[in-house]
Amino acid sequence: MEYDPKQLEILMHKVAFTLGSNLKGLLFQQKNILDNQLNNLMIDHNGQAESITPDEIIGAFEIATIHNGHPSYFLCGWENEDEDEDKVGE
Repeated sequence: MEYDPKQLEILMHKVAFTLGSNLKGLLFQQKNILDNQLNNLMIDHNGQAESITPDEIIGAFEIATIHNGHPSYFLCGWENEDEDEDKVGE
């Protein structure tokens, strides 16, 4: 389905505002899933990005990241393990 470029621009701004830095570090497959979910939202809203809510965008992101998780989640765990090891050695 072809969308009005203005509607795509509105969608991009909404996604960037809603998800912000969460968009960084997504795996290739996660980007594809997110793109497909956003396309489904555009279809559901008859190509009108204005009517897509932040909750719907967050839901699309959660679907894209639910199985593998966001890469930053794993880094947070490693950082905590390093801190714990430092404390043990004290």
